Amino acid sequence: MGLIQFNVESDDLIVQSEIAKADFVTFDGRVIAAQSQLSNRVLSCLRGQADSSKLRILCTLNGRHLVIQTTSLRENQMIYNLEMELARGELSRLRNFYALWTGAGLKSTPELDDTIHAAHEAFRKSIFTDRQSYAAIQSIALTHDAIDLLVLVYTSQRIAFRKQRTRRIPMFIGCRLIKPPEKSEVFLEAFNAIIVRTRWNVVEPNDGDYQWDELDSLVDWAMENGLFILGGPLLDLSSGCFPEWMSSWKGDLLNLQSFTSDFVETVVSRYVGRIRHWEVVSGANRGGVNDLSEEQRLNLIIRAVEAAQEVDEQIQISLRVIQPWGEYLSTTENRLPPIQFVDTLRRSGAKLSEVNIDLRFGNGDIQSLQRDMLSVSQLLDHWSLLQLPLNVMVALPERVFGIDDDIASLVTWQADVVEDLMLMCLSKERVSGFFCLNWRDDGVLDGALVGERQTIHPVVQRISQIRNDPD
Repeated sequence: MGLIQFNVESDDLIVQSEIAKADFVTFDGRVIAAQSQLSNRVLSCLRGQADSSKLRILCTLNGRHLVIQTTSLRENQMIYNLEMELARGELSRLRNFYALWTGAGLKSTPELDDTIHAAHEAFRKSIFTDRQSYAAIQSIALTHDAIDLLVLVYTSQRIAFRKQRTRRIPMFIGCRLIKPPEKSEVFLEAFNAIIVRTRWNVVEPNDGDYQWDELDSLVDWAMENGLFILGGPLLDLSSGCFPEWMSSWKGDLLNLQSFTSDFVETVVSRYVGRIRHWEVVSGANRGGVNDLSEEQRLNLIIRAVEAAQEVDEQIQISLRVIQPWGEYLSTTENRLPPIQFVDTLRRSGAKLSEVNIDLRFGNGDIQSLQRDMLSVSQLLDHWSLLQLPLNVMVALPERVFGIDDDIASLVTWQADVVEDLMLMCLSKERVSGFFCLNWRDDGVLDGALVGERQTIHPVVQRISQIRNDPD
């Protein structure tokens, strides 16, 4: 066990309600869980490993929440200054990626270079001023202005480079549906793929009583319109996907595996030849309300994947990873970081064709804390090491503005975030699909793209424009 402490001078820098999700990451990407608490302006982080690592914590920056990080710190009897270490960490992150990308051929701009220079100058001043913490926060703000410009330059040049080699970038752009949309022409203008939701408690509400009508009509509609179809998730282990009649088998892993395998086989068999890509499991890396241990979830996934492949040997199997930065490690009893969870599955014999990365931003148990696009880029590059195609799943981010901000500001910000995520995905060759997780609000938690009166969120038009001309 190791302890790192930080003196916190600012009253409103860190989001105190989310301190429990603070964690550390090593130079090679390993996540170290931490037990963190703030008392008398001292942030104490107790870790299970003593390795030098970077603190990641949710802060308030320019009126919104954002995870920022320090440089790699070793355990020390001295108490670090949090504001200064965060300023140093963010500037270091900016410098590293600027050097990496320009070294690989990225062409900078005068505006970007000037902003980076201003960020350096602000940090130098923060070292020598009497109001050190205030100046450090100003340095962080300028650094993030430079990060936003760097990401903009990177995505625009990467997309232009990819378009030089192919007229249309090979990436599916889709959205989850539970029934054919009423404004189908708007949907088809924006999307060329769909996710067909197949929740167990909806498809089989009673033992042996399968409800196929809505699924059949949706699959038929998708095929008529030439859409790529991704089915699933068949099992969602982060939420209560098991039907009520399964409650008597809770805790009985052998019977649970038998029932889940039968459900997977039944659904996949019905759509053989029509749906070739299946998201078999979602959220297994974190778990949730189903009270399954990490080892039990691993065993359940392996059996479910085998069941699907026994029906169709050519099937393409994927699973969805939630909280891919690993925030859950500090608040649950899980031990495996997200990418190690997937790697363990593959080493155990699960034949995966794709990995789906869930990038829903918010403060909920299954959402990721808000990150900037540079962190998203780094995450996608890290997952690309698995040498598997990646699908990115997104939703409208939750409100993080102050209570006085108007709805128009929220809607614009949500559209900006989704657009930035889509452009980042288009710049990455390993990303083969970009999917929004809710078209219509029908009792699900994710923000809908279509409101109660068929009002279309502005992000749909932006997706249509990017799909047809990503410049």
